[in-house]
Amino acid sequence: MATKKRPPSAPGPSSDALTDAGLQHAILMRAIPVLRHDVAGPLSVMRMGTMLLKRRLAKGDMTPEQAVERVEQIEEQLGEIAHHIRRLRLWDLQINDRHTVRALVDEAIELARPALMVSGTEMEPLPADLPGWDDGTQVPHTLLYVVLGAIYHLAEQSSPVPAQITVAPAGPFSVRVQARGASTATRLMDADTAARSAGLAQPPALDLAALLQLAQPLGVQVQASGSEVTVTLPGG
Repeated sequence: MATKKRPPSAPGPSSDALTDAGLQHAILMRAIPVLRHDVAGPLSVMRMGTMLLKRRLAKGDMTPEQAVERVEQIEEQLGEIAHHIRRLRLWDLQINDRHTVRALVDEAIELARPALMVSGTEMEPLPADLPGWDDGTQVPHTLLYVVLGAIYHLAEQSSPVPAQITVAPAGPFSVRVQARGASTATRLMDADTAARSAGLAQPPALDLAALLQLAQPLGVQVQASGSEVTVTLPGG
């Protein structure tokens, strides 16, 4: 006697949580090369400095003042490494860190710019005197994920590749991300080629449905229209 097939069960809370975690990981996959480079760069300089210091001390041709100067340079590199390691806290959902909107947007731009430049899209740092956000209030650090998601969405979904992506205030707790123009720059290396050359899996392009799903459990509102995405915190 043939057995009846049971219909597949509906996704439960744990399935939704895994989907949300996967989307957050997709954002981290795009940001991690920059984070890794920012730690590895000063570490390489520090290792070279300690090697030179060791050699000169062994030869005895370094004055105490010169040795102190070398050690101070190494301390500066160590401080820079510590700063970049602390940036990793932004990717830990178990930590309830809070920052200003501007600080999180600055971080998003710093993480996104290198990949965009390789693809032929310009992105400039925020002007120091840019008004519009509430700099007296700190907000959950998860805003960073959605702003980065909006940047990656416009960079990856736009055809042709945008010439520029801009980020600006849309209110005290809102961020407007816009893709402008069509890039005429020669791409140094497309994303697929870069991933294959490094032996890495290239994450799929971040479409609007994925961006909306990313924002929903983080309590962030997203409005998208063509080449513009506005990200807003509740009450913003």
